[in-house]
Amino acid sequence: MTKFICISGCTASGKSGLAERIANNLGNSVILNADALQVYKCWKILTDRPNESSTCNFKLYGHVSCKVNYNAGNWLNEVKDFKEKFIDKYENFIFVGGTGLYFNSLLNGLSEIPEIEPKFRKESIKYSDSATFFIEELQKKDPETLKAIDNKNIRRLQRAWEVYTQTGKGLKYWQNKTSYPIFSREKVTKILLDPPKEELINNIEKRVELMIEQGVIDEVETVYKGIWDIRLPFSKAIGAKEVISYLNKECNLDQLKSMISVKTRQFAKRQRTWHRKFMSDWKRLDPTSLKETDIKLITQDLK
Repeated sequence: MTKFICISGCTASGKSGLAERIANNLGNSVILNADALQVYKCWKILTDRPNESSTCNFKLYGHVSCKVNYNAGNWLNEVKDFKEKFIDKYENFIFVGGTGLYFNSLLNGLSEIPEIEPKFRKESIKYSDSATFFIEELQKKDPETLKAIDNKNIRRLQRAWEVYTQTGKGLKYWQNKTSYPIFSREKVTKILLDPPKEELINNIEKRVELMIEQGVIDEVETVYKGIWDIRLPFSKAIGAKEVISYLNKECNLDQLKSMISVKTRQFAKRQRTWHRKFMSDWKRLDPTSLKETDIKLITQDLK
């Protein structure tokens, strides 16, 4: 019988590493990306994509052009296609990533929100650097959605404004028109990595240092000089705009590291808010105390 395993957690909590260890213990497994920014070809170092030299089977990583406006619906369709094609090949499907919306759509289905037309997207981009416009507009036209979403997340505010402006109906209306999930969430093993705050901050700072050593500045510079476009989702990767500021001599290297660390910690805080709200039934694990015997126990339970 095919098993489905979901592994999530904050950025830099060790999700991919745990997925590899479980996959190696179980055997005949495939690891499927559930991170919205690790899908893009142009970002490898910046998004900390898994090592291609690994013996594990990693799929849906680095396969999307940065020129594409890829979203959760695209990802879910790719997962459906992959499941249909390979359900008889792999015994274990391991989904790993930090994008809560991807897991939500996987386990609960996806709202049938219409694709936003270019003219509405173009209009919203004019205000995409500030939340004030969207908050004021939604307060007047769609206060129910404004109350339900993270008001500090400009992309969520922008999305809510686009949907209401195009359709005349708020996100709540469209969220009630939801497709069926790919598989029942009761049949899925759901693991949420929840490291202590101090450990997470330390991991983030180490990751920033490693990114610099691995050449993230050159990676961003190549994209900036080639296909950079703030209208597309790939540009939202944490650290991209900060490196561009460094390239434009608006900050020094120490300031760059500090800015990326702060942005990443802020993002991790928002992720934890999502976890409390939408992943309260997931099995929480502290990655700092996980030993090999613990991994073996987890995999024995899955067999």
